[in-house]
Amino acid sequence: MFNVMPGYVYLIRIGDLYRIGKADNLEKKIKKLKPDELLSSILTKEPETLEARLLRKFKSQRIPETGYLKLTNRQLSDCKRQFELKGNVPHTLDAEVSITLLASFVLFTASLLLLNYLSLGFLTSVAYSFCISSIPMLILFISGSFGGYFIEDLKLFSSFTNRIKAIFIALALLTISYLFFQVN
Repeated sequence: MFNVMPGYVYLIRIGDLYRIGKADNLEKKIKKLKPDELLSSILTKEPETLEARLLRKFKSQRIPETGYLKLTNRQLSDCKRQFELKGNVPHTLDAEVSITLLASFVLFTASLLLLNYLSLGFLTSVAYSFCISSIPMLILFISGSFGGYFIEDLKLFSSFTNRIKAIFIALALLTISYLFFQVN
């Protein structure tokens, strides 16, 4: 739907400071910045998304008014792990929908167990559980994010497809809930 250009996200060291950035042409960017060391880089289909998430993760280490970070050895190791696809930061906007689906599943399961325990009846419990499980999708639709990044760090319409997916999934869950109420 929207043209997403692949690019690089990089981590460089300049003295005792670090910088996370994105570039279409990594080699050209490194020559321009002249860092002491290129610590990590990754080619990704959504460099803007990954860069925004990493900058959010290390927000408290950012030196004000600059793009530089002051990282401890532990934070540096954690940051490098994100580039190796072993970290906990989602690399694409599609991952945001997957995470939200997982949250919906967890809410469905927990609410179904709890409502069954409260003896509401199986069909009523299932109906309420589907309704409750739509909440993460509604959050994703309204906010554009389920906590993976600051929406204002991204281009205006970059989360548009996720919002559309979220509202359709939420509507499907609410429809299933309604049908279970009707059967009951």
